[in-house]
Amino acid sequence: MPTRELPKSTIGRYKVLEKTSEKSSSTPAEQWAISTETQTRLTTLYPAFRQEMGERQEQFAKQAEATEAENAQQQVLHRYVSHFFQVFNLAVERGVFNAADRLYYGLNASQSELPKLSTEQDLTTWALNLILGEQKRTQQTDPEAAEPVPMSNPSAAEVQAELTKYTELSSAQSAEKQAFDAENKDVLDMLPEIDELIRDIYDEVEFYYRKETPANRRKLARQWGVVYVSRPGEEPDEEVVVED
Repeated sequence: MPTRELPKSTIGRYKVLEKTSEKSSSTPAEQWAISTETQTRLTTLYPAFRQEMGERQEQFAKQAEATEAENAQQQVLHRYVSHFFQVFNLAVERGVFNAADRLYYGLNASQSELPKLSTEQDLTTWALNLILGEQKRTQQTDPEAAEPVPMSNPSAAEVQAELTKYTELSSAQSAEKQAFDAENKDVLDMLPEIDELIRDIYDEVEFYYRKETPANRRKLARQWGVVYVSRPGEEPDEEVVVED
């Protein structure tokens, strides 16, 4: 026999209250399967819950948009940092730069492979390393040495510009996430009261239809938002025609 199941998710809770509200609105008060007290709580809590759910969803969309922008810029920054070191290493092979110049960027003089750029921390660290390192390398003042050739394609300034964009977008994403966390907390804070209301709805509706056959009682109760589930291998309820 199918058994009733209390909702486990916020969406599930919302759907129960939505259905109960719709049913009570379309049913004369003298035919309500819930008490007047429960109906009063429903008319207060359901709109408030709906508003909080809507605000959370709206903020989630903003967070998702900010995250997408941050991720896209992270890929751009990764490309610039990677290309900087690739081009620099090629220039070392051509003799444009000395292998020892790698030390300015925090690399080993013999390190021809790219530094690790797999995490956000790695990426920002090496972006800063190359920006500061390029500044030190091009400002060296050895009177016997040729004037340092600045890196290009990309330059350190171009990397700096992309790092600035990424930092700004990362900060914006963090702010949107904090705002979402606050909205989510508003929803979660309502759940104890919502759960109590839903249990009362279930209890009152099933009591109201207690004289019906089990299958017909479940059919009628479902119209008020009560959820029933069948166990594995159990036959679902047959459709029962209910006259209003």
